[in-house]
Amino acid sequence: MAQLTQAITPPDRVGPPEPLSPTARALLKDRMASHAEEMSGLVSAIMLLKYSDVVTRAAKIAADVNLSRPLTNDATELNASLPEKFFVRQDDLKAAARALADAGRTANPYLVAEAYGKLSENCVRCHADYRPRD
Repeated sequence: MAQLTQAITPPDRVGPPEPLSPTARALLKDRMASHAEEMSGLVSAIMLLKYSDVVTRAAKIAADVNLSRPLTNDATELNASLPEKFFVRQDDLKAAARALADAGRTANPYLVAEAYGKLSENCVRCHADYRPRD
């Protein structure tokens, strides 16, 4: 319950989302569509206690979270258009996805639920930081 409360707690930021350049948004668009599809399937697998699917989907999310930090401040590097905070959020998401895959391997629904709460918290916080409001 504490994880759910933390996941739905508004972020510290009260202003608009942090700006991302059109280049950065274009870079993330396809990745986020694929990510949304995996998350949808993951929720279904969790609710139906299909642990092998939980492991597979969580591992895929962890593997798909792999934008590299820019090596230089050269503006020609596409990833240079993303702020450092984005990469921190990405690292947190990757760790949470790996932890969910590990929890799925235990076939313990309580561990899976807790790990999923941490994973979804990362998603919500990143979206709160960067996604434009409707």
